[in-house]
Amino acid sequence: MTSPRALRHALALACFAVVASASAQEAIIDYRIGERDTMIGLSETVFTGPQAWREIARLNRLADANLIRPGQILRVPARLMRTKPLPVALASSVGEVRVAGAPAQPGMALAEGQQIETGANGSAVLALADGSRVRVPPSSLAEIVASRGPGATEAQAAKLAAEGWFAGSMRMLRGSVEVLAAKLKRSQPLEVTTPTAVVGVRGTQYRVALDGDSGATRSEVLEGKVKLESAQRSTGTDIPAGFGAAIDASAKKPEPVKLLPAPDLTAMPGRFERPLVRFALPAEKATVRVQVAQDEAFERIISDIRVPAGTDVRIAGLDDARWHLRARRLDGQGIEGYDAARAFVLKARPEPPASNAPRSGGKQSLGPVEFQWSPNLEAKTARVQVARDERFTELVAEREGVEGNKLTLDLGGPGTYFWRLASTRADGDKGPFGDAQRFELRPLPEPPKGGLGEDGKSLLLAWRGRPEDMQHVELARDAQFKEIVAQADLSVPEWTLPRPSQGGTYYFRYRSIEPDGFVGPYSSPLVIEVPRDWRFLWLLAPFLLAL
Repeated sequence: MTSPRALRHALALACFAVVASASAQEAIIDYRIGERDTMIGLSETVFTGPQAWREIARLNRLADANLIRPGQILRVPARLMRTKPLPVALASSVGEVRVAGAPAQPGMALAEGQQIETGANGSAVLALADGSRVRVPPSSLAEIVASRGPGATEAQAAKLAAEGWFAGSMRMLRGSVEVLAAKLKRSQPLEVTTPTAVVGVRGTQYRVALDGDSGATRSEVLEGKVKLESAQRSTGTDIPAGFGAAIDASAKKPEPVKLLPAPDLTAMPGRFERPLVRFALPAEKATVRVQVAQDEAFERIISDIRVPAGTDVRIAGLDDARWHLRARRLDGQGIEGYDAARAFVLKARPEPPASNAPRSGGKQSLGPVEFQWSPNLEAKTARVQVARDERFTELVAEREGVEGNKLTLDLGGPGTYFWRLASTRADGDKGPFGDAQRFELRPLPEPPKGGLGEDGKSLLLAWRGRPEDMQHVELARDAQFKEIVAQADLSVPEWTLPRPSQGGTYYFRYRSIEPDGFVGPYSSPLVIEVPRDWRFLWLLAPFLLAL
């Protein structure tokens, strides 16, 4: 039984032996006779056999069919030329790429029957003998079915292949490919086949994708024209530039549809400072395919994702570098539209230290602020910025080259502040700032006022406070408030209490408790003098005078 590989080779050979239809002009090759060419040698190596020579002689009206001269140009039907395998060069690769199950090596040559497979973060570009290029994006698997040209020597074969006398065919087994077919007069179309379709062109730029779930084959044409046919039945259609079509195992004739316009990337920043590249596509109502490459031509693609409508684009695993991103919409059939492309810079490293204190949203009383963080072990020092605004246009403090994990600063007055950190490597490479942390410096409490009331029977104390805060108050006999004689929790910033029974010096202080639980510092003590009651001495006066 004939093997599948032998059948594929036979098909490739047959492409040069097919006679053109009566309505079409037969493909003709101009063959130049070399110094060492002989009639017998050409019949055995270049032409299909001795019988071919008789037809060639008649076509060229040779006066003597047994005589050929160096430099003589013979017009030869392509079907009478022998074919020979031509290598397919691996022009470039990035990430995980395997050829015939082994890691690919740049510049290596692929032969007929070999498969090329790309991983989730790998891609490759194949250079065909006719000058065409095939881009294999991530998560794809393709096989070289045929790569053949006429000629007795490698030089002859390569020359004629570059002139269009080339049979090339690839089989898609998974994923997709993008073909940039050389614009040449071809003896047969350059083909990409799948289990459900055959896509043939004679010079164009197009894409072919195989749906792993449904088995449908999709093709989009960016330039030229493509013939999309069923692999099982004689059903097909021509797809002009700007259109795409899909065909599945049902072999129903595909209907070309216009490619969707390119998505809007204006919301995408030009610089990212976090390892996870993330941005929104607010105007998108369709799934978008997003690819990231090292080069502007997108031959070194390292990320290929699909982003459902309404979700953010999220790309992980990129190094700090300049990158190129392109995106295209998918319609209901999965047909992909035109590309929108934009370059961006990722500078996320060395990553900023992790901030510890003051915590975001925290509060503390006015005074020196101690900033604390966990250093990045890849960096030698840290940069610290403190500002009045979240955009850091009103800086109040900035320090570079800070070693260790803490810094104390006196910021001045009360208010809301923002602070952030960045790392600096030993070689001076500065990383981006981390997210801003917000904190408040609460003003110190104002000194309280008051003392003995006008009636002489009570103490009246008051201070300035916010109506939403609770107030904790204390009255003590000593300035250290170790001997407290009265204390209370109040909802208003004032306190009335009976005059102490014992006269002497007393000390009063308060502190505020805010609704979120923040407890402010105590106020400075208010000194209160309570007069002593000497009335009991008049009762003792008669006894004292009698002594």
